[in-house]
Amino acid sequence: MNIAIIGAGASGLFLANLLEKLNINYTLFNKGKVGSKILASGNGRCNISNTHISGDKYHNNKLAISIINNNKNDLFKFFDEFKIYLKEDSEGRLYPISESSESILNILTKNIKNIVDLEITKIIKMNDYYKVNDYDDKFSHVVISTGSPSGMKNPKSLDLFKSLNINLNEFKPSLVGFKIKEKIKEISGVRCKAKVSLINDNKLIHEESGEIIFKDDGISGICVMNLSSYYNYLDNKNNTKIIIKLLDKEYDNYESVINPKLLKFINKNKLNYQKLEFNILNTYSLEFSQVSKGGVDIKLVNENLTLKNDNHIFITGEVLDVDGLCGGYNLSFAFMSAIEVYKEIKNEISNR
Repeated sequence: MNIAIIGAGASGLFLANLLEKLNINYTLFNKGKVGSKILASGNGRCNISNTHISGDKYHNNKLAISIINNNKNDLFKFFDEFKIYLKEDSEGRLYPISESSESILNILTKNIKNIVDLEITKIIKMNDYYKVNDYDDKFSHVVISTGSPSGMKNPKSLDLFKSLNINLNEFKPSLVGFKIKEKIKEISGVRCKAKVSLINDNKLIHEESGEIIFKDDGISGICVMNLSSYYNYLDNKNNTKIIIKLLDKEYDNYESVINPKLLKFINKNKLNYQKLEFNILNTYSLEFSQVSKGGVDIKLVNENLTLKNDNHIFITGEVLDVDGLCGGYNLSFAFMSAIEVYKEIKNEISNR
């Protein structure tokens, strides 16, 4: 058995470490920097997982639910085995005790024996084996863990899917801020705690509380980014707005209650002190997103992540059309999808 893993992100790196346990041959292909999204996670602290993993955190995606049910317990078992020691914050988010993404990347790369700096643009099936590009080796299995264009100014090519005749669902930015119609440059940089609500055609879609950040032309923050995840699933995005509830009660004077810069803006525009309403133009682009919706349609893969038309090609991680909320859920899915492939490979070996 000889396995090609394409992509050295969270899923590809985790799988390579798991395959080391089986002592089988593999080659990990990756063009450029390894583990860039791991390094960026949690603003460099690596929000690696969450104690509240459940299907509803992935918009009730049936493939995500299957992968979670099969592999959640094993995920934390392998964290312990790899000596990834974690701590939990007040909202269930899990971080390495070091609070360093580099710590996690060092653990996931130190035992990998075969990584090739090469961008794979085609996969060719040759009887009972596969060739990738013009690379010399023959592979019995291929695992595609390329990730998505999210967060990349110059995204890597996904041409290899054309060689497999797989049409990708359009990638759309998720976990990203909103551009708004109103002019708010004068409050750019202001941060405040609030409850935010996504409203579409006067219907509440989702709401949650947290810190929001005003930008030159829009709004961001973790709670806002989670709203963007729901925004992607709207059939009609017209007449969509965000409501920011700043306060739960009225005051005689707001100078010690609201940020001075924001208070000046509210007074100048004769706005409501308790809540602000802004009309959404769109989200920011893929380059500024943490995660994306889109990729390989889950209808094309089995629950064990093999392609339905080829049971020796696996698809894992963010290149699958599975996206979760902010809080470690997307890294968790990438790791758990790698565990699913590991189990399938292990079963195949034991059944020979």
